[in-house]
Amino acid sequence: MEPAVFEHGDVYMRVDHGIFELFRRNVVIGSYRAPLNWIKVRADARRGGTTRLHFGHIAQLDEPIYAPKSDPGRLLVTIEIPTTDEPLYRAYFTRLAQLSDRPIGP
Repeated sequence: MEPAVFEHGDVYMRVDHGIFELFRRNVVIGSYRAPLNWIKVRADARRGGTTRLHFGHIAQLDEPIYAPKSDPGRLLVTIEIPTTDEPLYRAYFTRLAQLSDRPIGP
């Protein structure tokens, strides 16, 4: 299977052989890497037309891969994107949900 790659602006994400990787250009903090089956992404809409995407690890195997930020769980990496770009990211996370046989949130 070909790697599932998403590249937009300063963000590069890819899944290859079941491993999810996130890279950000122009950031001092390094990349984020975890098994696809462990990751969760929580979206937090902010004022000023931005959305923060928080990446962390699931607590329960049936958790959606992508959902609004509502849980206080530990989140490891955050990126900020224009809210207008959120549908592009959601489409990629929907693809990852299918690859990992997990739900996507509301």
